[in-house]
Amino acid sequence: MCGRFVVAASQKDLLDHFALNGHLSGLHAMPPRYNIAPTQPILAIRGDATYRQAHLMRWAFVPDWVRKPADFSLLTNARAESASVKPSFRNALRYRRCIIPASGFYEWQRNGNQKQPYYISSQTGKPLAMAALWETWMGPNGEEQDGVALLTTASNHMMSQIHHRMPVLLDKHNFSCWLDTRSGRTDEIMPLLKAQSEDYLRFHPISKDVNKTTNDYADLLDPVKEKQDDRANKKKASQAPLKNQSGQLDLF
Repeated sequence: MCGRFVVAASQKDLLDHFALNGHLSGLHAMPPRYNIAPTQPILAIRGDATYRQAHLMRWAFVPDWVRKPADFSLLTNARAESASVKPSFRNALRYRRCIIPASGFYEWQRNGNQKQPYYISSQTGKPLAMAALWETWMGPNGEEQDGVALLTTASNHMMSQIHHRMPVLLDKHNFSCWLDTRSGRTDEIMPLLKAQSEDYLRFHPISKDVNKTTNDYADLLDPVKEKQDDRANKKKASQAPLKNQSGQLDLF
């Protein structure tokens, strides 16, 4: 899963990482955001193999066949393993793919009745490219809503110490392949829907201040000391064989 993330990269860093031939239209200077939550506006990159454009979209995916979004369950993540066959996501996977830039994301490790938040980012410090799907919902009175769902997959062994799901993270050389939907085919992009390599990410425990979505400041990223029993449980998990777990609801 991915329930919160961070975009604190500079405009230059975003251009360096996501622009095509030095161009990324629609990208403007933005203040850093340290606790982005579902339903909030987020930066999304759309395009194909020849151009890329930045958009602001809502982190809440509403399929075009929904009549009343207020009565529809909030969709913020889509399972990569089943997106191609689920009515909510299958057309978007073919025709409406995008990239969500992130400096890092948060995940919570459950330990009994307690949940310890972690901040996860790339080993290199460069932005992450989260694979996502978008949809424009149009209402009966002409209203429009552009929404996004992040694709998730089974965690690699490193991430499984925290949670059994993780975002699908794209390598830079695969951006054009992912964004180019002109063929309407998915066979070329299905190999991209997998967990990143074990050495791609790093993580550290952070304060539970992140639990409150109104907290939005850089200090949220500061490491905190782990309790001894938490370190022991994580070490035990890292030595255990990886299981194929599935705890995400499979409704769509």
